[in-house]
Amino acid sequence: MKVLKISFASILAIFVVYRINLFVTQPYQGAQAKDVTQQAKVNGDKTKSAQVSNEEKTSTPSLPAVKTTDWSLVLVGPEHKLAAEVPASELITLENGMLLHQKIIDAYQELTQAAEQAGFPLVLISAYRSISYQEEIFQGYVNDLTSQGVSEAEAIEQVKETSTEPGYSEHHTGLAFDVIDQNWNNNYTDQPLSTKFGETAGGQWLAEHAREYGFILRYPKEKESMTKITYEPWHFRYVGVGNAKYIEEHHLTLEEYLQQLKEIEKVGIE
Repeated sequence: MKVLKISFASILAIFVVYRINLFVTQPYQGAQAKDVTQQAKVNGDKTKSAQVSNEEKTSTPSLPAVKTTDWSLVLVGPEHKLAAEVPASELITLENGMLLHQKIIDAYQELTQAAEQAGFPLVLISAYRSISYQEEIFQGYVNDLTSQGVSEAEAIEQVKETSTEPGYSEHHTGLAFDVIDQNWNNNYTDQPLSTKFGETAGGQWLAEHAREYGFILRYPKEKESMTKITYEPWHFRYVGVGNAKYIEEHHLTLEEYLQQLKEIEKVGIE
């Protein structure tokens, strides 16, 4: 019996010593370990921040690999005359009787559908115009001024401030059109093509989303020195989705964009 008591006491002593050793040898979770954990969290936050930053960078469109000779980038304006009229076979007649280039019909329809879904049904005011029709419009404006006593030379200069000369209108390409939304059209029938349209919800929607379908606001504010045409929030031009997004994201005009492309092409030739 005495032997049994001694053995039990020995086993109990061994167990106590084992627990003490186990406690003593546990990893120490002191200040250093906390610093390491904190640093890992900081590094993780930095990594996440870098990932977000990279995502933001990749969301900004890069310069598309296109050439200045691309059909969608043809430049027509007050200082750039149309090289040749669009063949009638390349024009498509819309339901309202107006014409657009066949290459942009799908994009135009997608834009109109998206605008309607957003609550801004579009009203097309003007699309393709032949040079002869532009002559009628231009001369009509000149005649109105001369009938008021303005000399023909002065009348021509005044009309050129708001209307392009025949052969120099972007409407000749079939790639451009003037458009407003139904609400604006219903309430401002006397002067639908007004710069105030750009302040409306419909005008702002077009300015923001037209690029998604390949169209740009062709004559933006404070760019008259480049386009030679005053601000027109109703005039949109097809240039292709990639080009449109780059142009709008970088606040460029078509003239400025083409200049960038020319510089790249020049470097490539050299």
